[in-house]
Amino acid sequence: MGFSVSGSAAILFIAAFVSVGILYSAAYNGYERVQDADSSYDDRVLEQRNTDVTVVDATYNASGNEYVTVNVTNAGATTLSVAATDVLVDGAFEPRDEYVDWSVGGQNDTSLWLPGETYNVTLDVGEPDRVKVVTGPGVTETATVEGT
Repeated sequence: MGFSVSGSAAILFIAAFVSVGILYSAAYNGYERVQDADSSYDDRVLEQRNTDVTVVDATYNASGNEYVTVNVTNAGATTLSVAATDVLVDGAFEPRDEYVDWSVGGQNDTSLWLPGETYNVTLDVGEPDRVKVVTGPGVTETATVEGT
């Protein structure tokens, strides 16, 4: 065999080695991303399973200021974000900046809603039939509004 056969074999071997290295890097990065996504999904599912809210009451005061007051208790084991908790009245989203008043455990300067605490929201929305509270992890609770 001459040099040309040995040289071409060496070039092919080096090219195959480089190709396998590139292929391995791409495959491993893809595998790593899938594993990270699975882990993130598992964390979200666990957070959802540990989240529970209970609407204690939703009342409409027709004789006074005509506000709807919603009291919701964090009955789960997850600490919730006040900013990520939304209230829908008769299916319509109520922006947080339009709340008449809100508090968590009597404080309105907190951003956390701890397990066992009650989130109180007062809204000026007319006379609704139902309210729905949606938490950051996606757990919801719906209640019928009682008139007073």
